[in-house]
Amino acid sequence: MIFDICLIKTTSCNRHPELKHLIEGNGRKMQIENKNMKELLYFSFSDLLVRVEYSKEANTLKYASHRDVTLSERVVIEQYLLSNIALKTDYYNRHPALFVYLGKDEKLVRDLNMFHLKNTLKFLADREKELKEKVDSLVSSSMSNYYFEQIGDTILELRKNIKQHEHGIESEDFTVVQATKEKIDKLIEAYNLHTGKKISLQNVVPVDLQEYFDHN
Repeated sequence: MIFDICLIKTTSCNRHPELKHLIEGNGRKMQIENKNMKELLYFSFSDLLVRVEYSKEANTLKYASHRDVTLSERVVIEQYLLSNIALKTDYYNRHPALFVYLGKDEKLVRDLNMFHLKNTLKFLADREKELKEKVDSLVSSSMSNYYFEQIGDTILELRKNIKQHEHGIESEDFTVVQATKEKIDKLIEAYNLHTGKKISLQNVVPVDLQEYFDHN
């Protein structure tokens, strides 16, 4: 059976830095020291906060909980502490070794409430970020589609004007072509801004129309 157990906080004291080692909790590595250790552990399967302490001098591993625990909860907690936390200490290397349940410590209720509050705030912040990213994506997609359609409509309008002059474009009509080119350039710039792409005039204007732009 697998339970989600989160290491909330680790404190320790040791005058010998060479005794430092690593302990893992909830996927994160945290540095502790191998003399006196105190940790807060959250057992999500029963919404339970436990403070576990190890004293190297007395070779004692003891723990307390924010509320009274049931027999089944105690079995899970002690199995975890003895198979994980104790192994990070000298508990099994020296004798005698004491393992003690201190009972309920109501001071831990505040730590549990703070833990829940931080988790809630993190969830809301992550949710807000996720929603903002989705909105930004939708806006970007809508704007890119809009500018792409505008580019297409402008090209169709230019082709229509050219067809109206079967014998060629008069000199004064090239002013319209230049204005159309400038309009498409601005639409392409806006499209690239919203999509992160780098298309150019040559990418969107048909080859048979590019000669009119080149004339300018």
